[in-house]
Parts: sequence; structure tokens; C-alpha cells
Amino acid sequence: MKIGIIGSGQLGYMMINTMRRYPIEFYVIDDNRGPSSEIADKFYDVSEYKEFVDACDYVTYEFEHISSEILNYADEMGKLRPSRKAVELKKDRSLEKKFLKDHNFPIADYQYAETYRDAFNMAKSFQKAVIKSCMGGYDGKNQYYINQDTQYESHPDMPYVIEKFIDYDYEASIIAVRDEKGKFFNFEPSFNYNQNGILIYNISPVKNTLEMIDIAKRLMESLDYIGVMGIEYYVKDGDVIINEYAPRVHNTGHHTLTGSSISQFEEHILAVSGMDAVRPDLFVPSGIVNIIGTDIERHIPKILELGKTNIYWYHKNEVRRKRKMGHVNVYGDTYEEVREKIKDVMEIIYGDNLEKFI
Repeated sequence: MKIGIIGSGQLGYMMINTMRRYPIEFYVIDDNRGPSSEIADKFYDVSEYKEFVDACDYVTYEFEHISSEILNYADEMGKLRPSRKAVELKKDRSLEKKFLKDHNFPIADYQYAETYRDAFNMAKSFQKAVIKSCMGGYDGKNQYYINQDTQYESHPDMPYVIEKFIDYDYEASIIAVRDEKGKFFNFEPSFNYNQNGILIYNISPVKNTLEMIDIAKRLMESLDYIGVMGIEYYVKDGDVIINEYAPRVHNTGHHTLTGSSISQFEEHILAVSGMDAVRPDLFVPSGIVNIIGTDIERHIPKILELGKTNIYWYHKNEVRRKRKMGHVNVYGDTYEEVREKIKDVMEIIYGDNLEKFI
């Protein structure tokens, strides 16, 4: 079997590495040579998208901002999984919000604006708001927090959504999988800690799971979805609100590499290649610490000496601030043990200077 991956970043890298024990070849296409291009069986430039799609049995993707030519051709050939609709909604945040609202999923109140000036003025109608660019804007990029005292500052004119700020109790996410037969399974949801719009660490399992699971199942069914999806939530007074979904494997699911009976990467490839998804079991409480904006070579012995830790390095060509360079998987017998070990890993990597790296 030949599986094509659109995008050559760390998610594709982990998909390929995880599935090397299967009789599958992996082809990668991108406009630059990222980590997964170095371990793929074949790499294609985006100009070769027809040859890429024709050579594959199935085509999936590891990020949302994909050339429409590749998406359309893979879809026309009946090889694209998850569906084109699932990723097209993610190209424009306003389309995602409208889809979720139209299908009665719980989301924050929002408005739409064509320019930043209009977005800023609309934000004042909320006591507190977050302005987010419709295109791009991952890991906190092009996102601006506004309250009644915020003074206007110029930012690029582009379409924005303006969301009412949710003073949530905590953030959580769920990783779920649905195969072509409609079988649905979910991993245990996780508690997520974000700063500056970037995931710093997470721990699974977390409480308040039933509504998260129900939302994930309904959302995947409404998109006739095949593959793994990550869904991020705000939890406030026990109520669950969708922040956004990701039509792919997700940073908050990396703990499944060591904490579960099967990882999100294996589930995704099983589903998109026409095989059956399987029920994942959480072996032990587990989580991750993202390695952001730094090289950790000198820290490796200290991290491993903590015990119940695994290091994953993404082999990117340059270390720079805010860039995810790898992550550390952490597991333990109890949630509290994992939380304490995460604190230890954070101290080793960042000390008291996290802001310097993110």
C-alpha cells in the first residue's frame, strides 16, 4: 500500500515512523523539504501533485493550508481522507465558525469583519474579546486580546473573526477516530495548558468527558469524516464550548505514543487506508511537554534520569523562538505523579524563562 501525506512537518514524520512496522510505503509532497521528507520513500514537489496523487492508494494531510489544486485532484480521484470539506472549513476560520453554529455545536459568540479597524470596533461590543485572523493564525499568530481599555493599534487588514472571550476554568481536548465503516472511538481527553496561544503541556485523562465525546462523534458524523481529529474545548462551570477542531493528528494527542495501547498516528493511518479503527485503551496517566524554541541536547540525560520520560525530536533544520522542536512524553501511575514530573521537565528545559522561548 502507498499512502501520500501532504506536508512534510513533524506530524507526517511521526506518522511514518510509527507505521514503519507495517507493509506501507509513504510518499510526501510539499514546497519545502521538512523532516518527514527525509524518511519518506519518495518526496514530491508541489508542482508534481498529479504524479503524487496518481502514485498513491490514499492521500491524507498533516496541516490545513493546502493548495486547492492538490486537494481537488486527490478528491476527484477518490483518494483524499479526511474529506475536502473538513479541511476547506479550516482554511477560513469564519467558515469553521459558521459550520459549527449552523449545526448547533456550542461555540463562543462571534462576529466577522473584513478589516482590523472594523474588528477592533466590533470587539468593543464584548467586554473582553479575541480577534483572530480568518486565514493562518495557528499557535497564537495574528491573534489579539481586546478589553474596554485597549487602545487601537494598527494590524494588517484581512478578514477576522471576533470572539467573545470565555473566562474558562480550563482548556481540554479530545482525540477521536472514525473509519470508513463509521466506527468511532476516542482517546481519553486531556487537560491542556497554553501560553501565548501555544500548547506548553498537557495531561490525560481529564474529567467532564461525556459531552466532549458526544460533540466529537456528532461533528465527525456531520462531516462524514475518515481519520483522526483533534477538538479543543473551553470548560466553564462544567459546560463545554468548542474552540476549534483540527482535521488531522494533533499536538495534544502526542501522549498516546507512550500512554495508550495505540497511538493517534497509527489510528489515523489505519482509518484513512480503509482498515478498521480499533478501541484505544489508556494504559497509564500520561502527558507531554513541548520543546519550543530551544535545543535540548545538553538536557537529555537529566530528562531521562527522571524516569518514565521519552524524548521525541522533530529534526527541523533551524531552532528559533516559538518553533516546536520536539516534545517529551511523560507518564506515571497517577495524574499527580505525571503533573509533578511535567514540572520537573519544564524546569530542566526552561527554568524560570519560558517567555524567552515562546
